[in-house]
Amino acid sequence: MQPPRPPDLPTDHPGRPLLARLEALARCEIVAPEGIRHGPLIGQLRHMIDRNVAPGPRDGPLILSPFAHLSRLLDPAEALAMLAPAPPEALDRISAGQGLLVLDGASEGRAFRGEEAAILHGALEASGIPAGRTAWVQQNRALGTEYRAWCAARGIEPVRIVTGDGYALGLWHRLFAPEIKPLPGEPPPRWPFGFALASDGPRRNRWICLNYVVRAHRAVLAAWLLAREEPGHLTFSVKRIEEDEAARSRFARDATWLARVEPGLYPRVEALLASGMDRTGDTKAFAHSHWRVHSLPMEEVAASELFIVTETEMVWPNLHRWTEKTLKALASGLPFIVFGNHGTVAGLAELGFDTLPDLVDHGYDAEPAPDRRFAAALASVARFLGRAPGFTPAEMTRLRLAARHNREVFARQILRVAALDPIDEILAAARAP
Repeated sequence: MQPPRPPDLPTDHPGRPLLARLEALARCEIVAPEGIRHGPLIGQLRHMIDRNVAPGPRDGPLILSPFAHLSRLLDPAEALAMLAPAPPEALDRISAGQGLLVLDGASEGRAFRGEEAAILHGALEASGIPAGRTAWVQQNRALGTEYRAWCAARGIEPVRIVTGDGYALGLWHRLFAPEIKPLPGEPPPRWPFGFALASDGPRRNRWICLNYVVRAHRAVLAAWLLAREEPGHLTFSVKRIEEDEAARSRFARDATWLARVEPGLYPRVEALLASGMDRTGDTKAFAHSHWRVHSLPMEEVAASELFIVTETEMVWPNLHRWTEKTLKALASGLPFIVFGNHGTVAGLAELGFDTLPDLVDHGYDAEPAPDRRFAAALASVARFLGRAPGFTPAEMTRLRLAARHNREVFARQILRVAALDPIDEILAAARAP
């Protein structure tokens, strides 16, 4: 079998910085504890290395990287089990300052909780790994400040908090790196950036709203949308609701709270959940669960005017992240409204994206209180749907110019925050004496 040859990318191709990082990582010894797979960021990077970097010397530092799924940091036994199968020599080398433990949770964002931090530090101490030789990769940009304050109050050394996003890297790869060899398993067909703007004609959907796991804000929004007269496309399946007792109780509490925005809305939510609705869109064809990260019902998106995003969270405080759900809406080219964390749209604007504030009122994004943010986002949807149907020629020109601009920002900035910056932090920490 011939060794891989690096892709021949043009000098200005946005993927060239990633190839340089892959070559640097390829010199490291990247391992996972026995029986535990790599996480979403390190795992993708390993696959990319195998397919794009010719074999060479392994003269870089050791990186021990298990998948640090949220469930493993909620229970002391699970946290310890994540590290216990690691080769003893790897633990010894890291303890001696010759490598780095990278806890890869780059598919998740979480609000800071002191009990989880205590569990994490307990597992590190039991495994003999200094906090200073540990990096924790996750999506929430607000976690580090609270966590470091928690450590300072207790006089303990913090682990290094690294923000990265394995899902965003996968989406970037699908959109911008056809020259870089794909990851195993072929997701649904690629879609070009701004594809929803290909046609000038009338659109049969005034809105589109795609949902996966049923959460409170998604259920309330779906019940509200289904009662409106404007035609739209909704994916929503009551089969994907969280089932444990604590989750059901939390769901009822949050849904009741958010549904106060409109009299009689909560009974409609209850009726929706009892209906057995199973509108799954393009997800029925998924052969792998990760395909939902890359997939879109392209025909329905292209026939829509407004992309209504329901992010993973909306009611938890101290969360600052966006997921591939908002990024896919942005990449479609359509105007979008996000039911998600405080500051989601502002964070994307800070990266340089044109969020079309002249077509969509994103004032909801600045509202810190979840119930008021939800109500403001509903009002923004109602205002957009109050427009005359369709886009004027001037608006189509505006949208296409924004899509061209956003394509360039996405190609470079999303790659940077999702992968390049965290790789640089991990390499610097692993090489540090």
